[in-house]
Amino acid sequence: MKKKLKNLVSYAIWIDHKKAIIVNVGPKGAVNEETILSEVESRERFKGETTNKTRLSNTTLDVEKKMQNRDHELIHHFHKKIIELIPLPTVFVLILGPAEAKYELHKTFSKKKSLSHMRIEVKTTGKLKPEAIADLLLERIKK
Repeated sequence: MKKKLKNLVSYAIWIDHKKAIIVNVGPKGAVNEETILSEVESRERFKGETTNKTRLSNTTLDVEKKMQNRDHELIHHFHKKIIELIPLPTVFVLILGPAEAKYELHKTFSKKKSLSHMRIEVKTTGKLKPEAIADLLLERIKK
């Protein structure tokens, strides 16, 4: 038996690695939105760029590992900022977005014991405006 979500606080999060749009619908149907920008930068390539490989293979691996660890740390902080905006009385979170970012956020949610009471759904979408995110959330709540 599924619970009705009409009178409870629900959130929808559209996320990619550059930004997250958080939309919530309160118990009386009020819709609020907030945008968070990520500090993760995509790798820039320059015309005429050469490889960073050297004769010592360990040097190349260390640089790559360092960059990868930095990116993972920035993504972790980005997820932490998003989770801080979701209050504990929330019962339903809809995570939207393209690619892997939504699954990474879902994994972060599932690791937090304080958020284990929340129902979380993940749905693949393209780029959406806040109004479309709110419509998807309201549609999901009415089911």
